[in-house]
Amino acid sequence: MAILRAGPFASSSDSFLDSGTPVNCANDTSSSAWPWKYNYEVIKSLETHTGCETSGGGETIPTTSTSTTTDVSTETATGDFSITSSASSNLITKMTTTLSFYYQAAQSFQIKVTYNGLATGDTTLYQPDFMGFVDTQNTNNPIEGFPSLSGSVTRTLPASVKPALYYAQLDTASGIDFSEDVCSPKSSTADTSATLSIEFL
Repeated sequence: MAILRAGPFASSSDSFLDSGTPVNCANDTSSSAWPWKYNYEVIKSLETHTGCETSGGGETIPTTSTSTTTDVSTETATGDFSITSSASSNLITKMTTTLSFYYQAAQSFQIKVTYNGLATGDTTLYQPDFMGFVDTQNTNNPIEGFPSLSGSVTRTLPASVKPALYYAQLDTASGIDFSEDVCSPKSSTADTSATLSIEFL
């Protein structure tokens, strides 16, 4: 499938660069000279119950700490590809898992995106934040579910002379209540897991 460009990189303002953001030739993952690249990003936000303290009014209240980590990488695809991620804390766990890529194509092509998200915890499990799937073609009507979310969508990616972005994003979230003794963190955990897969049709 021929496209008019030098590359195989681009920026937001220039489609003809020797380095920068990888741009793929449609759905052709067979070239060793022009490897097909995709990006993944996993953001994990954890709130952890650490113990307790006495408030100014003499009340015992729980104490927590928060942390956020981001894992980003560019990988080579030789066919269909996927990512699986998981996170855990003893209070609230949130995670965003994203696959994305840029492409140019003389003709449209199709992909199938499969998503699986899961939230688990003890008997106090609740939904602390948004849990759902969105992608480039469905930003305003996310597919939501809790404590589990699974399914697939088929997308037609239109022909594009300029580099075009496609992304698929799965948000998962899990929360459990404080222990009855707010000074003693629970041994049980709030867990989330997510899998995104992209198949060329």
